[in-house]
Amino acid sequence: MIRHPNSLTEGDLDIGFLHEIATRMSLAPPLHEVLREVVRFAAAVVECDSCFVYVLEKDELVLRASKNPHPEIIDRLKLKLGEGITGWVAEHREPVAVPQDAMKDPRFKFFNDLPEDRFEAFLSVPLMSRGRLVGVINLQNRKPHQYSKREISMISTVGTLAGAEIEMARLQDEERRRIGREVHDTLGQELTAAKLYLRRIPENSYAEAHWSSFVKEAAEAVDRALHQVRSLSYLLHPPFAEDMGLLTALRYYVEGVSQRTGIQVKTKLPKELSPLPFELEAAIFRVVQEALTNVYRHSGSEVVDLEVARNGHKVHVKVRDYGNGHAPFGTPFGSQGQQGKPFETQGKPEKLDLEKLGVGISGMRERVRGLGGEFRIYDAEPGTAVEVELPTAPPLSKSP
Repeated sequence: MIRHPNSLTEGDLDIGFLHEIATRMSLAPPLHEVLREVVRFAAAVVECDSCFVYVLEKDELVLRASKNPHPEIIDRLKLKLGEGITGWVAEHREPVAVPQDAMKDPRFKFFNDLPEDRFEAFLSVPLMSRGRLVGVINLQNRKPHQYSKREISMISTVGTLAGAEIEMARLQDEERRRIGREVHDTLGQELTAAKLYLRRIPENSYAEAHWSSFVKEAAEAVDRALHQVRSLSYLLHPPFAEDMGLLTALRYYVEGVSQRTGIQVKTKLPKELSPLPFELEAAIFRVVQEALTNVYRHSGSEVVDLEVARNGHKVHVKVRDYGNGHAPFGTPFGSQGQQGKPFETQGKPEKLDLEKLGVGISGMRERVRGLGGEFRIYDAEPGTAVEVELPTAPPLSKSP
C-alpha cells in the first residue's frame, strides 16, 4: 500500500518511494499493470486531480492509463509528436511545469469531441529508457500549484524507472512472439527433416522385423511431435492486432486452433460489437487464448464452447470444454448454481491451487481483476468452464 505524501517526510519520499518503485518494477509485471503502477506512484508523489500516461506507439502518443474522471478516453486519445503540451514534451524530451492558467498556454490543445475538465496547473514529464522516448506522464491540478524542483525531480525519476520497465514489458511480449516463431520455424523444420529421413529408409533394408517396427514407431513419434510443435507455436503466438478488432481476431484464432489441434470450437459471438478499449479487447483475447491452450494441453476434450456477449456496460466471456477437467478436487471457483449471483465464490476457494490448473490461469485471473472484472473456473461436469465478466466504460459523449 502506497502511503500518502502528507504522511511522509521528504527523506521518506526520496528514498522509500524510489525503493518501492524499483521493487515493484523488478517483478516484471505485464505492461498494463506497469502503467497502472506508474499512475499510482506519480499521483502519490505529487498530489493531483488527474494523472495520465501516454505511450509512444508508431510515432503517436496513445493514452494507455489514467487517474481521472473519464476512463472512457483511455486508448482513444492519440497525439502526434509536437501536438499540445504533451507532444511538445515528447518532442523536446524535457519536462514542462505550468503552475496556473495551463489551458492558456500556447502549446495547449483542446479537444472538442472529448470531455475536458478545467484545470489550472499542469506537469508533463517524458518517460525515457536508455536515451529513447517511451512515453509521457501528465499531472493536472484544478487549483494553481507551484511544482517544486523536488517534485519535478521525483516525477522525472519515476519516469525514468517506468520508461525502462515499459520497454522491458514490450521486449517480453516481443520475446514471446519470437519464441513462438522459433519453435515453429526451427524445431518444426528439424522434425520435418527427421520425418523425411525416416520415410526414405526402404522397408526391405531392415534386417529384422523388430527394426522395421522400431523405425515405423519413430516416424509416428516424430509426426506427433511435429503436430504438437505447430499447435503450441500457434497457441503461443496467436494473431491479434489492434486494427483487426476483437471479433475478427477471435474468429480467425479459433479457426486456426481447430485446424491445428483438431479441437472443434463452437462459437457464440455477437454479429457486431462496438469498439472497446484496446486493453480490454487484448485481455479478452488473452483469456480465450489461455483457456484454449489449457484445453489442448490438459483436458483431452474434442469440443469447446466459446461464448462472448455484451450486456450494457459489461462483457461476458465463457470457455467450456467437455474433457477430463482441470479444476482440482472438483472445487468450484464461483457458483454454478446461483444464476442470480454468477460470480459469488462458494465452497473453499482458498484450497483452489490455480497454478495446478494449467499454464496462465493465475495470470488470467490477475489480468481480469486488474481491469475490475470477475473471474471464475469450475467443474462443469463434464469438463471445465472458465467465465469472465469485465466492465466497460459507457459510450463516449461528445461535448457541444
